Amino acid sequence: MNDRISTREQCGGSLDAHVEEFFTNGYTVVPGVFTEDEVATFLAANERIVQKVRSAPERFVGSRYTARQDGQVDTWGVNNIFMPDLYEPELAKIFGHHGFMEPVHAILGPQLRFWSAHSLWSPHHVDYELNWHKDNHEHEHYDPDGRPRHVQFNVCLSEDNSFHAIPGSHRRPLTDRERAEIEAFGTGRMPGEVVVDCRPGDVIYMNYHMVHRGSCRAGVFRRTLHMNVQSQEEPTGGQTSLTWMRDPEYLDGVEPALAALMRNAIAWDDSHPISRAEARRRMRVRQDVRHHVAGPSGQ
Repeated sequence: MNDRISTREQCGGSLDAHVEEFFTNGYTVVPGVFTEDEVATFLAANERIVQKVRSAPERFVGSRYTARQDGQVDTWGVNNIFMPDLYEPELAKIFGHHGFMEPVHAILGPQLRFWSAHSLWSPHHVDYELNWHKDNHEHEHYDPDGRPRHVQFNVCLSEDNSFHAIPGSHRRPLTDRERAEIEAFGTGRMPGEVVVDCRPGDVIYMNYHMVHRGSCRAGVFRRTLHMNVQSQEEPTGGQTSLTWMRDPEYLDGVEPALAALMRNAIAWDDSHPISRAEARRRMRVRQDVRHHVAGPSGQ
């Protein structure tokens, strides 16, 4: 059986306690980071993104699907919400919010670079069942000290119990069961699995090297922002400064806190070219993500 964990049953609530929980378990939930009014503003902005993508998902290479064949199309999210065609300034302001960024700075330090920003939602018709995985296909990576290469976070704009995690799995090798489930694109119940219940305004801060997955029944209202930053000095990762991000006119027009993170990403990428082998690996990862259909089969 998996355990269901409420955000109100998490660590003691101090910043130090959340940081310790992040290192130990691979995630922590900070309740009530955003007020009701802030959540309402984010929801309205995010809904404009949802409607754009649902009306023409083929327009956006980062559209995520639970169904994509036999005339049936159902989406559960989209990548790169700060691209010019999807950009909403209210969502970009999140990176200038002190209460939101405080745990990130406590974990990674004050100098950060942008990694990614996506929007996730509940499908209309076909249940969302994402398979067990570590992000970026780094399934064999772990650090016994729990130190992250990044901080990834879900900003919950609705009631949300989509996040399934195996606490501590970022600090050890995969078990045979975990490796088999990952290789089979499995979605079955796992030893040590927890399901985290969140309320609007809560934020899940996570290490993406923890084994995790997502799920959501069709028609159950879910709206979540899914984002990621790295330390400016982190020696791995990077190469996420997409072409549109490098347009000076675009950077001058986005929210200052986000623009600063993007400029840091561009500067790091330009000074740290990657090998052809790594470039090919990343291309395969992007292609796998684009072609993956997170329907009930997990395939």
